Amino acid sequence: MTYSEFDTQFFRLTLELDKHIDGYIDAYGGPADLKTAVSAAPKRPPAKLRDDADQLEVLLPQDDPARLAYLTAVLRAMRCSIQIIAGEKVAYLDEVAQIYDIAPAMVDESEFEREHKELDLLLPGRGTIPERMEARRQRYNLPTDKVLPLLELTRNETRRRTVAYLQNQFGSRYTLPENEDVEVTLTSDQPWGAYNWYKGNGRSHIEFNTDIPVSALNVLGTFAHEGYPGHHTEGALKEKYLLRQRGYAEQAVALLHSPSAVIAEGIATTAVDIIFPNDTQYDWLVEVLLPAAGMKTEETADDMRRLAAAHKYGRHVSGNAAILYHTGQLTADQAVAYIQTYGLSARPRAVQSFRFLTHPLFRSYTFTYTQGRALLLQAAAKHNNLPELFGRLLTEQILPSQLATP
Repeated sequence: MTYSEFDTQFFRLTLELDKHIDGYIDAYGGPADLKTAVSAAPKRPPAKLRDDADQLEVLLPQDDPARLAYLTAVLRAMRCSIQIIAGEKVAYLDEVAQIYDIAPAMVDESEFEREHKELDLLLPGRGTIPERMEARRQRYNLPTDKVLPLLELTRNETRRRTVAYLQNQFGSRYTLPENEDVEVTLTSDQPWGAYNWYKGNGRSHIEFNTDIPVSALNVLGTFAHEGYPGHHTEGALKEKYLLRQRGYAEQAVALLHSPSAVIAEGIATTAVDIIFPNDTQYDWLVEVLLPAAGMKTEETADDMRRLAAAHKYGRHVSGNAAILYHTGQLTADQAVAYIQTYGLSARPRAVQSFRFLTHPLFRSYTFTYTQGRALLLQAAAKHNNLPELFGRLLTEQILPSQLATP
């Protein structure tokens, strides 16, 4: 592939930023010799990075308005990262807005409390709601030797359904690349539960963190999120159709601090709904996954659906905790306690969540999940076209603010 001056300077600036912010680049498929050269050179100071950003702005391609809007937002995110590298004070909510093209806000805690009352009625057993939630989680925890076989079962099912979804939605217009594949391994001592490393050429490596036991309840949703039709599928399709066919070189680099992360997490958090519409994932869980795990349960698929519906706002607890902590309204211990109380989490899970939202790389990232999903579902609801919009997000450059536009 031949790269333009813009392409080369874009790669160079992302590589320079990655030297200052370890992990800034999530996946790199640009020129290997340029990566080697930048890696060997001294770090460029923030003032020089600002000059690089100014030069990049002059070179922005003008021929495709959608691409121009996308790249302009990515450049704005880069400038915010440069401010942070320079030690300039950027208010936390401004940081989130500039990097991710979203407007984060607190969710009223009364929503959590309302759901807690519903869960109190639905959860079996005795004890507090967190105690019963944790007891339920533990009933579905998988022995480590069961995890990989069940992930393989889930991989095959989610891939089969994703291929069928693409065929139904697009026919032959958009298909997964030939020889695409996902490798799955287990790891530990990470701030996340699972992670997809897109390697290029239609291949990904997904790691599952065993610091917290892997739950049979989460295997399907997590694999759909990381693999099919989530992160892996987005990476493979955008590489095939935007990078290879249209020459959009920026698609060779996946950045964590970018508006594209909101779209990526919107896709990923909605992925299981696309291939298991109407909450049918719980039927597959009860009928296929749990028997394969050697687990028996008195819960029906309908019981699981009701419990899931009663805990939808729970995903916003970490966002609230992040705002309260990073704006100085809670101490670290108080933030962990907040997650325990409103997220109905045992302390180890709350500590793991807090570790994520205070990690330098992920401190503002937590909103990509909630805002990405909310924006996608709200935009789809306007036209009752979730499968169609989901497909567009897999194959086009669309910004969070564009989803939010009436």
